[in-house]
Amino acid sequence: MKLLFLVRHAKSSWDDPTLDDHERPLNDRGLKSAPEMVHRLNAWQTGPQLILSSSALRAAQTAYFFSKGLSSEPKLETRSELYTESAFDLLDVIKDSSTQVDRLMVVCHNPAINDLVNMLGLHIDNIPTCGVAVFAFEVDCWQAVVSEQAEAIYYDYPKRKKKVFVMRDDE
Repeated sequence: MKLLFLVRHAKSSWDDPTLDDHERPLNDRGLKSAPEMVHRLNAWQTGPQLILSSSALRAAQTAYFFSKGLSSEPKLETRSELYTESAFDLLDVIKDSSTQVDRLMVVCHNPAINDLVNMLGLHIDNIPTCGVAVFAFEVDCWQAVVSEQAEAIYYDYPKRKKKVFVMRDDE
């Protein structure tokens, strides 16, 4: 089984209009919500083994909080291909991931993450900043992942007071 953790980057700053979009950092709310979501995810179950992050500063900062705070001590890698608006680009990166990794986190942006979450069957209007959605796939390799096999098992975001768990029927 493979677990896919999808994370939208935490809230970013728009204070400096001269900054290129790729270079925008987290704002104060983002710097507060990322550690909170790490804490919540640590309380849930085993975290990812590997985090793949967009190369944009706000995503890389969010991913760093997760890599340093999660009890699973995941390795962190940056991928420029994740700085995209396409869910299909995200899926390509996921499918290219090593079979040795069973629990993968991807930190990226809207609209790509929202489109992918919906493709995988968790129908929401908008995944909030620093929102986390986890999907299970009964496959042996990432290349075999298809949206029809996705099972949403966890969804949470900073402004929620309680976590939302989407439990599997057999549990």
